[in-house]
Amino acid sequence: MSFKEGVGSKQWVIGGVVIVISMVLVIGRHFDTSWAGGEGYRARVPIVVVEQTEPSTDLGCEAVDATRQNILSCSSMTKVTFGGSTIWLDRKTALVVINDREGKEELALYGGRIVVNGPVVIDVRDLQFTESEPRSFVNYSWLYRVDVLLMNQKIAKSFDTLPPYDQAKDITFSTQSEAVKDFYDWAH
Repeated sequence: MSFKEGVGSKQWVIGGVVIVISMVLVIGRHFDTSWAGGEGYRARVPIVVVEQTEPSTDLGCEAVDATRQNILSCSSMTKVTFGGSTIWLDRKTALVVINDREGKEELALYGGRIVVNGPVVIDVRDLQFTESEPRSFVNYSWLYRVDVLLMNQKIAKSFDTLPPYDQAKDITFSTQSEAVKDFYDWAH
């Protein structure tokens, strides 16, 4: 007796159809197609290094490829574009690409200081910031705190990045202190 005879031809056909449908859904989901539960195909958006304040030998900074595994970390102040956004990074700032799909651009700030102008989502631990107006983020990773300045409104708040979360606090944020003046003058 063959396998097909033992199982029965009807069950064999049903099993084959289930396998084919499963494979089609897995492939469709991989490409984020709407019929497989995704949002539809979106092109990938590269991070492009536009300018650096000092010549850099930091290859991770020069050879940026927008994938989830790459961290952008430069030894000099760096200006990049990512989709419709411009991002200025201070020295020793680390960013990770979370989503590089057009219209869904999302970055995680692991540590350091950035100025962002444009519609990119910025994550700092469990916090997510979605404003598209010019803003500055300073992630004090060793303090578990992020300070956010809305540049046009001159409103600054400090947020806890680990639970238990306290209420956001209004803070004084100076872009002209000696330690950061060069960065903010360059990023304007």
